[in-house]
Amino acid sequence: MGPSGAGKSSLLNAVSGYRTQGVTGTLITNGKPREVRVFHKLSCYITQEDLLQPLLTVQEAMMVAARLKLPSSTSEKRKMHTVEEILRNLGLFDSKDTRTEMLSGGQKKRLSIALELINNPPVFFLDEPTSGLDNVTTRQVLQLLRTLAREGRTIVCTIHQPSASLFQLFDHVYVVSQGLCVYQGSTQELVPFLSSVGLHCPTHYNPADFVIEVTDGEEQNILRLSEAISNGNLSWTPSHFRPVTTQSLENSNEAAIEKADRQVIHFETTDDRVTANVIKGGDTSSEGSSNDIHGSVTYRRMSQVKDLNYPTSGWFQFYALFRRMMLQTFRSRAALKLQLLHHIACALMIGIVTYKTALDGYEMFKHVKFCLTIIVFHSYTWCIAPVLLFPNEVKLMKREYFNRWYGLSSYYMALTVSKIPIQICLTMIFVSMVYFMYGLPAELHRFCMFSLVCIVVCFVSEGLGLAIGSAFNVTNGCALGSLIVAPFLGLAVYGFDFAQQISWTMYALMKTSFMRCGVVGLVLTVYGLDRQDLDCHDVYCHFKKPKIVLKMLDIENVSVWNEVLALFVLMFVFRTLCYLGLRRRVAT
Repeated sequence: MGPSGAGKSSLLNAVSGYRTQGVTGTLITNGKPREVRVFHKLSCYITQEDLLQPLLTVQEAMMVAARLKLPSSTSEKRKMHTVEEILRNLGLFDSKDTRTEMLSGGQKKRLSIALELINNPPVFFLDEPTSGLDNVTTRQVLQLLRTLAREGRTIVCTIHQPSASLFQLFDHVYVVSQGLCVYQGSTQELVPFLSSVGLHCPTHYNPADFVIEVTDGEEQNILRLSEAISNGNLSWTPSHFRPVTTQSLENSNEAAIEKADRQVIHFETTDDRVTANVIKGGDTSSEGSSNDIHGSVTYRRMSQVKDLNYPTSGWFQFYALFRRMMLQTFRSRAALKLQLLHHIACALMIGIVTYKTALDGYEMFKHVKFCLTIIVFHSYTWCIAPVLLFPNEVKLMKREYFNRWYGLSSYYMALTVSKIPIQICLTMIFVSMVYFMYGLPAELHRFCMFSLVCIVVCFVSEGLGLAIGSAFNVTNGCALGSLIVAPFLGLAVYGFDFAQQISWTMYALMKTSFMRCGVVGLVLTVYGLDRQDLDCHDVYCHFKKPKIVLKMLDIENVSVWNEVLALFVLMFVFRTLCYLGLRRRVAT
């Protein structure tokens, strides 16, 4: 707990391992240096921002989590039963068919907790779970967390300034101000501690409010309190100070384990249904599975964790994520309609301006401009969207990856494959309209090559957008996207009127522009592939023969397949940069 800017979230991020960049020191768990992979398997992190898939219902979101976090051998019926049991205990069962974007703030927070309860981790980290909630919803969330803690879990969360009644729900408080610890101990002992250093909390005054007021900007009080508690190396107890040492932590942990050992949960399976009997001190009371949030085995010691692999295979993760992404794609009907309208409208405009001019042999630059227009359209259409939308998706991906839902490779494969159907469908609609309105020969091989070049350009430009979106936020990504695309466009139009005079160094530089490769590929498709002579209504048309145009552009000996291959190479480069950007984001 502490005022704004005190370092609460920074401390929680460092302790949980959610942030590693700029973090120094030693992290010890149960008296031993923490093993990151083991600790991540035993814990989960719920961010302050409710990062949920907006187009899924509550039950669909829970089922995706169940498929990813429970072993592949678990039947769908068992997974459904587990999901329904958690939703009932968290008061979300009546909202199971509601889309997550329509939930209230408290329901979203409970759903975020429910998603992580699927595999029942022993440790929960929550960053300001009550932020933005009203008093009633705040109490509901904190009482839920208290219930989870009473069932044997460790709940660690940051909070700004709770009311007196809410403050008493916590067992242990660690107060920070300006990066220093000013109190550590039980909530009931906060007032006696403050009195011991000469800061007397008025009667009937909220201790949480009082400690925030006396430390918010009051450097003298901060230093006095921090010195009294030895900056968190001491813990205040009813018998005053107790050093926070490795031995005390081990004794506390052993006592907690011994207490937990007296409550054993025994599971009986009948017809794919789970019944939990809680055994306390040798007495059995059949309370049913409704008294336990989730009936999966948890680890009480880190040494018990032997298998650090994901509960599901990489291919199963890919399949589950692919299903989720495709469902989201088809649920976003407004976005699909806008994309379809965008492609049709632009195809009509280009087709009307260039209507039946493909056979005109009078001026060849009209055809080059047509090819350039097609490439620019696809480049900007599929590059800008990921720059704007992907950074928010990365935030959700990082949290799910950190909580060990899936591996990064599985996510990246699903992301790449799930985009292909929509890209191909929209591009083919656009290409079909433009191709025939422009008046190009109705030849199957020419149309297929024309379509192939356009589709590959879409893949390359989207890869560039994803690479930018994976490494930068929306603001920086938009600025950087324009800076990157502009040189590619400049190289795409460079030197068509003096192509034979371009040096080999400049030619090599132009090959790095996917837009240049796309334009050359379309020009070769329009003029090459043994095309017949163009129409000419004047006495003499210099560009009547398509081979003359190709010779003037110095591409008569270039194969369209070389340009397609170059596009695939650039696509691989951009997609690799996207993967590396994601890897960097999840590692910091």
